[in-house]
Amino acid sequence: MKRRSFLQQAGLLLAAMGAGEMGLTIACDRYQQVLAQPTVRKLALLVGINQYRGNSLNGCLTDVELQRELLIHRFRFHPSDVLVLTDQQATRSHIESAFLSHLVEQAKSGDVVVFHFSGYGNLINSDTIKDTQTNLVTSDEPESSTTLNRLPEETLLLLLRSLPTDQITTIVDAGYTHSGATLQGNLWVRSRPSLQPLPWDEAALALQEKLLETLKLDRTQVAIQRRSGQIPGVVLTAATANQTATEARWNGFSAGLFTYSLTQQLLAIDPRHDAAI
Repeated sequence: MKRRSFLQQAGLLLAAMGAGEMGLTIACDRYQQVLAQPTVRKLALLVGINQYRGNSLNGCLTDVELQRELLIHRFRFHPSDVLVLTDQQATRSHIESAFLSHLVEQAKSGDVVVFHFSGYGNLINSDTIKDTQTNLVTSDEPESSTTLNRLPEETLLLLLRSLPTDQITTIVDAGYTHSGATLQGNLWVRSRPSLQPLPWDEAALALQEKLLETLKLDRTQVAIQRRSGQIPGVVLTAATANQTATEARWNGFSAGLFTYSLTQQLLAIDPRHDAAI
């Protein structure tokens, strides 16, 4: 199936799942406005994980390739300013370290910053922090969970708040609600079952404490910001906490429906890319 046909079917599937053409158009407009900002530097960290313990995914590496193509060829990001972490590179500690070194430490006021994640998500309720929140599953999830070693919404919020610029876009092509099925027709579900309350991994908790101290915030303030959606910049997600995110497979070509539709609509704005769509 050619990419144009894939895009048309992806749009129909997104509409059937509640995203709709209008919602996708708004997302594209918001993303384009940030990316097109005239600035000296544009930085991106793109994370895609196909290889997980147990059920793996197939379209997440395609997602980050599509984002990289969009940022470099449509919005003139310098290739060295787009850092990609895939599969076993994308552990929790590596993602956190890359976010700090590549984005936080390099960005300046007014710079454009993009963070993209494609992979599994789920809901967690920690013994350490008595609160349910969304969570991005990293490639180093333990075989038997005794601690939470993943990237929770709270850590991501603190990392985003650490950036010295307001020109931020966060894209998450993962879901959090799991119905018990890994397939919906020919769609692969990007969510894992919710976890029972467990203590946080000590290193993950230590990073949160360090960021809280640097930002002069406490956990109550951060929890209020998180629950009320006070996240810096533009946030584009394939699913809310109560929705499902999926990827599709057609003739050996797999991609997240949300990422594919988002990137291809923006690439289509530039006539030079028409032949490739």
